[in-house]
Amino acid sequence: MCGITGIVTEKSDNIGELLVKCSRKLTYRGYDSVGVAAVRNNKVDLRKDVGTIDEVNRLLGLSTMKGDRGIAQLRWATYGAPTKVNAQPHFGCQEVFYGAHNGNLHNYFEYKAELIEAGHVVRSENDGELCVHAVDKYYEETGDMFEAVRLSAQDLKGAYAYAVGRADEPEIYAVKMGSSLVAGVAADATIVSSDLPSVLPLTNNVVYLADGEMLVLTHNDVKVYRIADGKQLERSPQISNVDARAAEKGGYPHFMLKEINEQPKIAQDVIGLLDRPKSEEWLNLLENASRHYIVACGSSYNASIVGAYFFNRLAGLPMLHAIGGQFQSMYGDTLNDECLSILVSQSGETKDVLNVLNMIKKKDLGKSLGILNVIGSTLMFQADSYIPMACGYEVSVPATKTYFSQSIIFAYLAARLGERNGHIDPSEAKSFIKRLRTDLPSLTQTTIDRTGILARTLARTLVDVKDLYCLGYGFTDGVAREGALKIKEICYCHCEGMYSSEFKHGPLSIVTDNYPVIFVTTTEDSWMVINHINEVKARHGRTIIIGEYEESLQPYVVNKQDYLVVPKSDVLINPILDVIPLQLLSYYLSVDLGINPDLPRNLSKTLTVD
Repeated sequence: MCGITGIVTEKSDNIGELLVKCSRKLTYRGYDSVGVAAVRNNKVDLRKDVGTIDEVNRLLGLSTMKGDRGIAQLRWATYGAPTKVNAQPHFGCQEVFYGAHNGNLHNYFEYKAELIEAGHVVRSENDGELCVHAVDKYYEETGDMFEAVRLSAQDLKGAYAYAVGRADEPEIYAVKMGSSLVAGVAADATIVSSDLPSVLPLTNNVVYLADGEMLVLTHNDVKVYRIADGKQLERSPQISNVDARAAEKGGYPHFMLKEINEQPKIAQDVIGLLDRPKSEEWLNLLENASRHYIVACGSSYNASIVGAYFFNRLAGLPMLHAIGGQFQSMYGDTLNDECLSILVSQSGETKDVLNVLNMIKKKDLGKSLGILNVIGSTLMFQADSYIPMACGYEVSVPATKTYFSQSIIFAYLAARLGERNGHIDPSEAKSFIKRLRTDLPSLTQTTIDRTGILARTLARTLVDVKDLYCLGYGFTDGVAREGALKIKEICYCHCEGMYSSEFKHGPLSIVTDNYPVIFVTTTEDSWMVINHINEVKARHGRTIIIGEYEESLQPYVVNKQDYLVVPKSDVLINPILDVIPLQLLSYYLSVDLGINPDLPRNLSKTLTVD
């Protein structure tokens, strides 16, 4: 949520061009408004407005701004509506201080009142402005920019990161207190950003920050300090092997379609990672815990539902799953030091998930295992152990390949654990893992090829539909919920995902002539799902089926495109494949509706707020 980029150069005067170039890589973090503060000859040129970075650049010429240092911000609105005055960066009381943030300040209202009472001129309704004023306040007291930035953190409550500077000083300062932040050192410049994609256009020489740390950027160095006492920390840059081209579309019209088509490789890469000796550590955590939880949000939560089925079936292990925000009130008092909490977050910065991690660590409530995609994230550093999703950067706001990877991770771990605890025969476990390793990549590609055209045709028939259901049973419960989420996210129409046997307990009343209901099934459960299909057909509803081809299901669809057939496979691989037609359907429906699926309104890729 929101993305900041700060750059300090040695001799360059084209700071606007650099900031726009790098900040474009953060578009998935915010696109309500954009701004750039460029410093030249000890004066700040601040330009900002509502719109995407390309729209505001065309309007205000951001990329033509001159200077040798500056800060850019892409905003996803929380405090304050998306307006020009609420756009970031902000000035302090005087136009010598400039800065921008991501995250949320929980004490926004009371601190704003405190600042105004002290005589500060607060111009916006955006909490990011208060970060700049906090530095302004302590500079008045100390006359020292380093101390002003360090002390400002004691006033600001919440989860945030910010970058700030003074027009008459050559450095840019940055603080990490709960939101993501990473820096880089190039030959003739340094950079700090909310996320790695923004750093890579300049350098792959990367410095990662932990919570409670701040940094000082000069044109040739990044120094890291502990906020609590101002002590300098040794933090050598690391070479990042992430390919900067991963954030490019590669010929696809949208990142979402590109990322759907990357899933065959993801299947191969994540199994290769799981097959390494490091998996012994993860399996030991699972074996040594007396109780197990999965904590996640959004698409990751839907994957965790699928994961719970895998752990039950393959390992005989009850896996309690909860949405991040509900976990403490639902399960918090049941944790002890023998528990394992599996925390799932694509970004590794999801605030609701990190709240749970902080509770576990503070109260010593067992071990934590992170499943994450962004290397260098807070979850990676703070969890007892972590499993990378091996997806590379997922730029499109709707999750596709990260959900896919999570499902595979759960299936693999459950099979390995079941083999070790004797719940399934070792030969059965080895056979299933072999199919994941050798068959899943090609089956994934076949699913994309086979269902793509049908999904595109089906989408055209649903353009005028504003309400539908997506139902799953057994292993496809979480799959159906994920498909419904995709349609809601990027098509702006209501699609309810739920367990198919629950449909008759109330929602069935909504079905009228041609009312569309999508059923996601496996060959193992289709005999039961047929009962639920009949309940819709009897009310003249339109049934759409996703799953392997079965002769018994064919009579229940009227049109060819209403049966999205995935290739025949293992009954436990089938639910992993079933999500792909739903991803493609939501993508094509979004495009047909004239919506950019990469940037759905009101949403952000990384949610670092409560």
